[in-house]
Amino acid sequence: MKSIIQFLVILATLAGMVILSFFSKSMDEGNTSASMYYGILAILIIGAFILLFRWDKRRIQKEEFELRQRVDARVRVALNYKHPVEFYAKPSQFGFLVFIFILSLGSIYLGVYLLSDLPSTEWLLGAAFLSGGILFGIASFASGKRLIGRPVIRLDLRGVKHFRFGFIPWSEVTDVFLQAAVIKGNQVFSLRVATINKSIYLARLPRWLRVFHKLEPGGLSLPLPLSEQDARIVDGVAKGYANYAGARTIEQTISRKVVDEISSIQTSQQRMKRLQELMTETSGEFEKRRQEISRTNMLYSVILILGVIAIFVGAWVKSK
Repeated sequence: MKSIIQFLVILATLAGMVILSFFSKSMDEGNTSASMYYGILAILIIGAFILLFRWDKRRIQKEEFELRQRVDARVRVALNYKHPVEFYAKPSQFGFLVFIFILSLGSIYLGVYLLSDLPSTEWLLGAAFLSGGILFGIASFASGKRLIGRPVIRLDLRGVKHFRFGFIPWSEVTDVFLQAAVIKGNQVFSLRVATINKSIYLARLPRWLRVFHKLEPGGLSLPLPLSEQDARIVDGVAKGYANYAGARTIEQTISRKVVDEISSIQTSQQRMKRLQELMTETSGEFEKRRQEISRTNMLYSVILILGVIAIFVGAWVKSK
């Protein structure tokens, strides 16, 4: 549905530009009837735009409400029965890995070609393509091997088991929440898990991948190549199991602090006033923490994109 709406917006924009050009031409020629005709068409297109956006807004709100209902229902079932829950990668993830692997082969071929064709004093560009192709090729192959027939993440009362980080017990967890980022219109999800000793779980990663995760603030970032519904269910079940297991998360600590402070206040009016103040303070702290993580991830993405652009520009310049 999203793609259809985007297509309609593009089509209506092109039609509006054509009508605007005809309207300007008829005005220059003094053709009043044609100007009125094109003006009415322009008004109709603007009205269609408004109706489309209003309808799309209602559609998004309805889909969001239905999604929350489905997520809440599945989370309640999992928390009531307290059985292990597994989630598998969405099919499009394997297509993405195949695409990355093909690009890696192309990068390796280009690197070998440049190393054999360029002078020995200009080997840096070819080495960059070759090493980058090998790196991304190994990463895509290893990720595909780990995801085929295996769950991305498994949650139970003992802890969380991730296909990349292995098993993390709830007793080690100090915070857990879902993070979403939009990349080219697609949402990418990760489960942020803060632990008492982050280095233990980073040591389970390959050395080349460990460097990137060490730079990330806020604990471990567990990639979730899942649908939005499954990612939200993971978030709800993870928080529920962590609370049930007695994990000392930040949310639990703040909740206990709020309860203790409110219970010490005598009058109900003072309790409500203090409760509102505490809710404002805690929501501000959570929002600030998530914004810091989002800014850091955005910086990494910009650096990566600029690096790739620089490599291709360098290859183009060398080919001239």
